[in-house]
Parts: sequence; C-alpha cells; structure tokens
Amino acid sequence: MFFDRNRLNIAEMEFAVLSNMCLSQRTPDEATLRCHVEANVRERNTKTVAVKWQFTALDARRKLARLYPFVST
Repeated sequence: MFFDRNRLNIAEMEFAVLSNMCLSQRTPDEATLRCHVEANVRERNTKTVAVKWQFTALDARRKLARLYPFVST
C-alpha cells in the first residue's frame, strides 16, 4: 500500500511538471503538443531526478491533525 501511494504521488508531481512546462502555453495543434510532451518526458527520464520527501506520514499527521483524524484499530 505504501509503495502504491508513493507511486501515485510521484505521478502527480510529474503531471504538475509536465503541466508547467508544456501545457501552460498554447500549441497550434495536437502534433506539436505531442512533440513538446515527448521531448519533456525524454528530458525528465534522462535526468532521473529522485524524489526528496519533505516529511514522513507521521509528521504529516502531526502537522495536519485536523485532516488526518486518529482512528484506532
């Protein structure tokens, strides 16, 4: 479960980067958009930037206690 959440978070971050780099500007057609997106994906994959997590889930629960209610099991 932890691994799947991390993968989802990483995918969301990559979509945000893609949105900022490619989708924030107007493109004349779909072919140009595809070209820009593919170039961005190639560049991001060659850099292989690691994700630097700012805090742990426990830290998030402490900081955002109102959003993460304590549930006993």
